[in-house]
Amino acid sequence: MALPRLTGTLRSFSNVTKHEDYSEELADLRTKRSKLHEQLLKSDLTWKKIIKFVDDNLDKKERQTVNGDLKTILQAAKQIVGAENGQEAIESGAVFLFKTFHRKECVGRDETKAIKQVFGPFPSSSATAACNATYRIASHFTEEQLTALIQMAEEQNGDNRVFFGKNIVFSFDMHDLDHSEELPVNGEADAQKIISLDYNKFLNNQLNHLQNYCDEKSDLKSLEKVDDSFLWCEVGKYLNESQGDTPGGPTTEDLCCTLYEMLASAKSGDELQNELFELLGPEGFELIEKLLQNRSLILERSLTCPNDNRFQTLQEQCKKFIGENIKPNYGCQVTIQSEQERLLMKQYRREEKRNARKEKQAGEDGEVSGEGLMCFDPKELRMQRELALLNARSMPVLGRQRDMDFEKIHYPHVYDSRAEAMKTSAFIGGAKVFLPEAVQRENNKMYEEVKIPHSEPMPIGIEEKIVYIKDLDEVGQLAFKGMKRLNRIQSIVFETAYNTNENMLICAPTGAGKTNIAMLTVLHEIRQHVQHGVIKKDEFKIVYVAPMKALAAEMTNYFSKRLEPLGITVKELTGDMQLSKGEILRTQMLVTTPEKWDVVTRKSVGDVALSQLVKLLILDEVHLLHEDRGPVLESIVARTLRQVESTQSMIRILGLSATLPNYLDVATFLHVNPCIGLFYFDGRFRPVPLGQTFIGIKTTNKVQQLNHMDEVCYENVLKQIMAGHQVMVFVHARNATVRTAMGLREKAKNNGHICHFLSPQGSDYGQAEKQVSESFTLVMFRNI
Repeated sequence: MALPRLTGTLRSFSNVTKHEDYSEELADLRTKRSKLHEQLLKSDLTWKKIIKFVDDNLDKKERQTVNGDLKTILQAAKQIVGAENGQEAIESGAVFLFKTFHRKECVGRDETKAIKQVFGPFPSSSATAACNATYRIASHFTEEQLTALIQMAEEQNGDNRVFFGKNIVFSFDMHDLDHSEELPVNGEADAQKIISLDYNKFLNNQLNHLQNYCDEKSDLKSLEKVDDSFLWCEVGKYLNESQGDTPGGPTTEDLCCTLYEMLASAKSGDELQNELFELLGPEGFELIEKLLQNRSLILERSLTCPNDNRFQTLQEQCKKFIGENIKPNYGCQVTIQSEQERLLMKQYRREEKRNARKEKQAGEDGEVSGEGLMCFDPKELRMQRELALLNARSMPVLGRQRDMDFEKIHYPHVYDSRAEAMKTSAFIGGAKVFLPEAVQRENNKMYEEVKIPHSEPMPIGIEEKIVYIKDLDEVGQLAFKGMKRLNRIQSIVFETAYNTNENMLICAPTGAGKTNIAMLTVLHEIRQHVQHGVIKKDEFKIVYVAPMKALAAEMTNYFSKRLEPLGITVKELTGDMQLSKGEILRTQMLVTTPEKWDVVTRKSVGDVALSQLVKLLILDEVHLLHEDRGPVLESIVARTLRQVESTQSMIRILGLSATLPNYLDVATFLHVNPCIGLFYFDGRFRPVPLGQTFIGIKTTNKVQQLNHMDEVCYENVLKQIMAGHQVMVFVHARNATVRTAMGLREKAKNNGHICHFLSPQGSDYGQAEKQVSESFTLVMFRNI
């Protein structure tokens, strides 16, 4: 039977289902990883151990020659492994080459196969150079010395290896059970023979067991011995054991009043148990047990005994608790209480403690001061409470103001589920954060895989309305010709982008339609310069800043096609596409890169007129502020804002980004009003839901990491291709592109899967092949 489904809130506070603890601190994970890496360095052969071995066994002259050969091996490893993988991976590759060729005179078939299996396709000249250098190094040592060097690490590695299940102790004792003999229940052979589902019988049996257990203890009093002095004596005994003669602690009288008030409350036993433990601490376990067992008797005996002033108000409350329940309870944990009533009860407890202290001082001084005792009237307090309940009956429940230390600012167009979750009480209270319920895990010797399903789409709000192109004006209909309507994100942004001059920051997932949002702002700027049906093209310039030249060319083609019916000219202004001054003046929209526009706006003369005509600045991929090109983008924005302040002209700024966690900071930098122009859409607004799969390679050896990563990459690529999907593989550097592509091709040939990687040669195949042959990636094209 499947386990019941629990919400994330209940699951985080329970242990119903077992979860592996993945909430360790990042520092702890780094410490464990560094210790594991240190153990690997001690147990395995490393490049430093080889250098130390050479220094210890050779004289100075031979050492210089051998050091040159070691550099040759390291250089060959750099060419085989790739410089982009780091120095540690290169040194691990050099160790692998040394272990492979230390007994070989030339590169054979087996050595080539071993290197290709680990690193994929490699230049044969590098392997030959490494083999010759290793052979020259090995000639300086005896066979016994090389064998000792290779086996030393293997022995150390083998001694410290602990196999799984080694410490498990098995018991081979056989226990024969008679079929006619009943099995024990809960480990007790003499327990009740008949298992009943009646809860009352079960409860009675448990109470009998508890009563017998209490009778066996000599220090526990029986129920018949509970009298009016029981609470006073037990509290005094607890204070003597826990505090002794330590001054400054609570008195017996104050603690009795507090405990009596808690026992007389309408709280359940479980809830009262938690509060008593917080008050008394671990030393009060026995006292808590006695108070909960004898709760009703303590209250009844205290009500019937002669009273003093310190218990008067508490007894009134206790009578109400026993006689009638003045507060309606729903379930067992919820109590209906108004805000005024809560403040009134707080004042009640404060006045009670104050009167107790004054009474104690009066008793010690031998004076009777009635002034302090008369300032607190329980009858008046009861009347105020009843009046508060009557007023609360007519007040709306959701309209009450709550006292808060800070004001929660709500931004109307920010849809950030992560920020909302961080504001919940469970997250603030330190609750553990788990992955979604439908997550899938796969754990093997090579890697650990975690599959996170796509998030559910955001429910459509009441105020959301889809914008249709037919409802736009003539300018909008011409620009969006061929489209029927805007998508959901574009419809939400439409009013601010198309009908206002507000600066905007749009944070939306990839493919959500941010380019059309930029088109809305462009159309708004064009509409402002339309007079009598004619666009005044000499009055404005629009600048679109794209991060790369390829993206700039793509955006130029897109905006040219969209704005062609309006007669708007769009030109690319990059390092490769220079424009004359006349062409710039005849152009209404410029698509450029940050570096190029920075150079244009830095000039003191010549292009001043151009910068003054700019009315709209669009910054695509504004999250580049955090990267190496961030200062260039920052100077562009700062220079634009300075121009707005000095000339008192209007230049609208639009920022677009797909990944921007600190959107509030960027909005402040761009002078965006967060209540009007800030729009943040999380993954719930993706047009195509996105699932995530995280794969972690377990080995810490750099050479094995590269090999295992290629294996896992090939498995996942093959799985997607066989399912009929297209695949894109991103690597860390450009040099690794060719190596990864050739590695995938070799694995497909060796495994007989090359047929799945060959595309059908249709009508578009020849044109695509021609475009690839004319591109700069000729090395990859020729190898593939």
